[in-house]
Amino acid sequence: MSSQVRHLFSLGSRLALCAAMVRPGTALADVGTDHAYLPVWLAKQGLIRSAVAADIRQGPLDRARANIARYGVSNLVSARLSDGLDQIEPREAEDLVIAGMGGLMMIHILKRAPWLKEPARRLILQPMTKAETLRKFLADEGFFIERELAAEEDGHVYSVMQVSYSPQKRRENELFYYIGKITAETAQGRKYLQLQNRRLKRRANGLSKAGNISQANHFFSLAAQIETLLSSAPA
Repeated sequence: MSSQVRHLFSLGSRLALCAAMVRPGTALADVGTDHAYLPVWLAKQGLIRSAVAADIRQGPLDRARANIARYGVSNLVSARLSDGLDQIEPREAEDLVIAGMGGLMMIHILKRAPWLKEPARRLILQPMTKAETLRKFLADEGFFIERELAAEEDGHVYSVMQVSYSPQKRRENELFYYIGKITAETAQGRKYLQLQNRRLKRRANGLSKAGNISQANHFFSLAAQIETLLSSAPA
């Protein structure tokens, strides 16, 4: 093992979980790459065939280029100024990572790339906000969440999902939009479910105070379903 690999930076838990969902030997596109930590790390580990590290801003792209050069992966990773996937060719994105941005922005990016609706592709998505809106969009568009796990970082808990286009596998249960495939089997999963439970209860309480009892009871019911999942989880 080379000294550069031995002394390679560690990914945070969010990006480490994203990296674990990237298929070995793939052509990767990392949208909103910032420092290009994810593609550089995967390239140094010999886990990808190629990568495009894309960002809409010049500053982050300059940092990405510096890291690509520093770790000697220019033969595998290129940095590119791109608004979402606008400057990325389909052949360059067998696996696509979008991490560290809001769910609504992700939807905006995905809508502009209809070629993502090819079953062989995989999307690895890590929304910072509006995960429930993103899950509903994915289901409505025929995408299917193959795997989903929770990651905890800096006191916050996030969802990371691996997605493919599989309209025959659509799932539209409303609770699914709030918790996806995250279970209470891990500490991070339990924290994610607890977070969603609190959010649903806050929404229900707000509706109740506004006199909308029917809608309030609906969200209280969703929260109760999460509590059932938590109570049945192994200690």
